[in-house]
Amino acid sequence: MRPLLSIAIATKDREKYCVKSIQSILSLNSDKIEITISDNSATPQVKNFIEELKSTNVKYRYDSGPVSSIENFNRAIELTTGKYIILIGDDDTILPKAIEIAEWADNNDIDSVCSKEAVTYYWPGALEQYPTGALIIPPFGNNIKEISLKKNLISLLHNGLQHYLLYPLPKTYHGIVKKDILEKIKKLTGHYYGGLSPDIYSSVAVSCIAKNHFQLEEPISVAGVCPTSTTAENFTGKHSGTLENIPHLRHREGYVFDKRIPKYYSVNTIWAESGLKALEELKEFELLKEFNIFYLLAQGRINNRKFISDLIEEETQKTLSENNISQNKYKIENAKSIFKIYTKKALNILNTKMSSRKDKTILSIENIQKVLEIYNS
Repeated sequence: MRPLLSIAIATKDREKYCVKSIQSILSLNSDKIEITISDNSATPQVKNFIEELKSTNVKYRYDSGPVSSIENFNRAIELTTGKYIILIGDDDTILPKAIEIAEWADNNDIDSVCSKEAVTYYWPGALEQYPTGALIIPPFGNNIKEISLKKNLISLLHNGLQHYLLYPLPKTYHGIVKKDILEKIKKLTGHYYGGLSPDIYSSVAVSCIAKNHFQLEEPISVAGVCPTSTTAENFTGKHSGTLENIPHLRHREGYVFDKRIPKYYSVNTIWAESGLKALEELKEFELLKEFNIFYLLAQGRINNRKFISDLIEEETQKTLSENNISQNKYKIENAKSIFKIYTKKALNILNTKMSSRKDKTILSIENIQKVLEIYNS
């Protein structure tokens, strides 16, 4: 029988976290799910675990050779056979609510569902303030609402494809999407994921293809942060620098950046590049016109200037020249974007101070399997 929900994981050299992630999902004891893993690790530790497991609910591919990160994600999706899929990291897990929501989506012909709130688990050693691990559970309700895809996608483009997770758009990463939608994307583009970041590429691509999308308040998964995760590294500026040797370009010889993207490494430029690539490959030329390059340039400078200010200035000027943007035009639009960014930031700070929201924090949790035991108790 076809599984209802496929949980796809792409992993590389984080074997102990991946094993615990798999164990946590299997502990749900559901015959409605399958787990698919594409493993590009240097050691066969996960492979050995899977072989000993002998579970019919787990599909696994191991390749220790040169594989790009984006191809690893594509392989994980290729293995899925479920009606719906959810992509998670190898230090993450799903909550029982994900299965319930997949059933609701299947019964109501829903293409995509995401959650407004996220449960976060900091593995021991991920952050200095949580040396023994910490689980952060936000307050949430039980509401669910339909989202206007085009309206929110255009808003994201007007904001330079920045901070896409703040928008209620579809997500395969920690969101539930009908597999048929991903097959349509593959038919049009040749792959499920393109660009440099599978997260925002799929968010934009699914937004263009899906006929409906809903957002609920209750979390459906746990976002893990282990010591080597991209979230943990982002706090230290490791995601700022030149394009040389960045992980996104390994085994991606000949990759061509959009001319609107300044050529320096940051989460801001990776987001924008991947979102634009999705629109280009889907031939959404009218939507491409909505992209605000100035907001990207301003946000990239604000976020990364303390690490690579000289490089940002150099690459920004090259980008302006390549796109035939005058200095006067840039100064005017840059000032508008900076004003908008800092106004939003001030409002967010004010709203946070005025909010009565209180996250629940539970300390000293050794692994993500324990997270499910605590969360469900």
